[in-house]
Amino acid sequence: MILKMLKYFFLILLGLIILIALIATPVIMKARSEGEIQYKKYDGYAREALAKNFELKPFQVKEEFRTIHPWKALKLMKFMIDSQEGEKFRRVNTLDASLFLIMRMYTLLITPHYSYNLPMLSVDIIFIRDKRIFVIEVIDPARIKDENIESHYAKLRAMKPEVDKLEPMTVDMEWAKTIVTDFSIHSRADKTKDDSLFELYKTYLDTYIDMAKNAKPLSPDLSKKVEEGMKGYVNSLLSKGGPAVEVFKKLLGPAKQQEYVRTVMFGTE
Repeated sequence: MILKMLKYFFLILLGLIILIALIATPVIMKARSEGEIQYKKYDGYAREALAKNFELKPFQVKEEFRTIHPWKALKLMKFMIDSQEGEKFRRVNTLDASLFLIMRMYTLLITPHYSYNLPMLSVDIIFIRDKRIFVIEVIDPARIKDENIESHYAKLRAMKPEVDKLEPMTVDMEWAKTIVTDFSIHSRADKTKDDSLFELYKTYLDTYIDMAKNAKPLSPDLSKKVEEGMKGYVNSLLSKGGPAVEVFKKLLGPAKQQEYVRTVMFGTE
């Protein structure tokens, strides 16, 4: 009798698992498809806009960092990095991350050469079914004022009414508040805001590109200040922590995380 009951129990359990899988599969496939569409829209715009304005060439990333695929058999998480460099940029990095089947993340990180007075531009956008996490940071460790910087910063500050329509998101990086500009965006939204989010992204990227095009070479002293500022920011990020670098610490271990962040992510070494 007990064996018969166990048999029925396992049959019922198997049936429930199959039912859940049947219900969940269309939801997962839809989420992945929508994430793919959004990713291609953002990535395609950036690549076209950058290629139109700058001559970029591939930066050779070590094979172990090109694709990070923990738990490969389960297909739950995958990070792919594409890196370029150019006259004014040490790195133009695009990260394509897929997490837990229903989450897609687009990252664009641009770090300038030390010989130009330019900030870093960091974009992180996560698509989770109908939810969005939307982060754009303009990071300026050197804080050297000039007409080019100030005019373009003013244009981004003028976007505040649009940014204020989004739900703000708290970021616990108190140490960086004088480095991450006041017009940076940390927000949550849903898919109904997709069009306005994309317009904000285009405005920030186009403004950064125009600022980079108009940047003039610095004197050796000011160039040194830019270099020290960027390296100081990266050192603080590694020692004090930030969401992205902490993820790579877990994925790669402390030593490889340091190498990845310094050589690939920011290009400070």
